[in-house]
Amino acid sequence: MSSIEILSPPKAVSMADEWFEFATTDHFWMQWRHRLLARALRRSSVQIQRALEIGCGHGVARELLERDFDFPVDGCDLNQMALEMAKPGKGRLFVYDILDQAPSLLGRYDAVFLLDVIEHIPDDAAFVNAASKHLRAGGLVVVNVPANTWLASDYDRVAGHLRRYSPGGLMNLFDLCGIETQGVWQWGLSMVPLLLARRMLLSPTNTNGAATIRRGFVPPNRMARLLLHGLKNMETALPFPMPLGTSILAWGQLRTSG
Repeated sequence: MSSIEILSPPKAVSMADEWFEFATTDHFWMQWRHRLLARALRRSSVQIQRALEIGCGHGVARELLERDFDFPVDGCDLNQMALEMAKPGKGRLFVYDILDQAPSLLGRYDAVFLLDVIEHIPDDAAFVNAASKHLRAGGLVVVNVPANTWLASDYDRVAGHLRRYSPGGLMNLFDLCGIETQGVWQWGLSMVPLLLARRMLLSPTNTNGAATIRRGFVPPNRMARLLLHGLKNMETALPFPMPLGTSILAWGQLRTSG
């Protein structure tokens, strides 16, 4: 178990606990997102010495980042059960509500990561603004979100998604929060037919959340896993974003006053 510092009271969050069981480092989707995240960091001009992952859950994204980059990643979440699943890393782990604005953490970081977090938050702009207060001047904000409302299914409801985003909507959010967009990448084009199928197959009358998350996120067999890893490898080998996708990765630099 990781050493967890309690900075805020633990709370229930709009996120299916079952997801943490399935979202492992060898899952094709987690690897896919990480490859694009790594590409964004290498393209950014911001030099990162310490980062904060907000809504880190069980720490898989943090684990992959610390594996591939030479900086510690602190992680925070309100779900203490998820944090207790995280492996020890270079950075610290907090039960922490960023709206509490702990003075010891404000202005401390070179980058903040919001990876599949803000779609769970009713007021996403207020949340991104609160996240940016933890950055030094000119720090980096990296966001990943589900894309395109027409891909929403009962999986989104069970997973706690309040919305899906468009590239323009995400850029507008950045602008509203004082973030200069550096890149917006849609990804997962080859998964669009699968999400359309998921929308038809998952019934909103199914009250078994674990079954919905499993059917909507976990490949059903070895052949499906191999196929999805192949699609990941093919798409991430391309040096440009997709014209359409199931997710959007965006990154930008906090504007400095004056």
